[in-house]
Amino acid sequence: MDDCYILIVLIILKAKAWGPLMDALDKREAEIKNSLEAADKARKEADAVSQEYDEMVKKAQIEAHKIVTESKSAGERVKAEIEKNAKLKADEMLQKAKEQIETEKEKAVKEIKSVIVELSISAASKVIEKNLDSDDNKKLIESTLNDIGRA
Repeated sequence: MDDCYILIVLIILKAKAWGPLMDALDKREAEIKNSLEAADKARKEADAVSQEYDEMVKKAQIEAHKIVTESKSAGERVKAEIEKNAKLKADEMLQKAKEQIETEKEKAVKEIKSVIVELSISAASKVIEKNLDSDDNKKLIESTLNDIGRA
C-alpha cells in the first residue's frame, strides 16, 4: 500500500509539478549559459584591450627609442659645431697674436736700426772731430759697439 501512495504522489507530482520544475531548471540553465557567454565575451574583450595596450606600449617604446636616438644625434652635431667654432676662433686668435708679434718685432728691429745709425753717426763724427790716431779710432769704435750692445 505504501508503494501505491508513493506511486500516486509521483503521478500527481508529474502532472502538476513536473512542468514548472522543468521550466525552472531550463530557465536556470539558460541563465547559466548566458552568464558563461557574457563572461567569455568579456574575457575576449579584455584580451583585445590588453593586446591593444601591449601594441601601444610597444609603439611608445619604439617612438621613445627613436626620440632618444635623434636627440643623441642632434647633440653630437651641436657638439661638433661648437668644437669647430671654438677651433676656428682659437686659430683666428693665434693668427692675430702672430701678426701682432711680427708687427712688434718689425718695430723693434726698425728702432734698433735707428739707434745703430745714430750711434754710428755719433761715433763717426767723434772720430772726425778729434782726428785721432788709429788706436784711438779702434777704441772709440769698440766703445760705441759696446754702447750698442748695452742698448
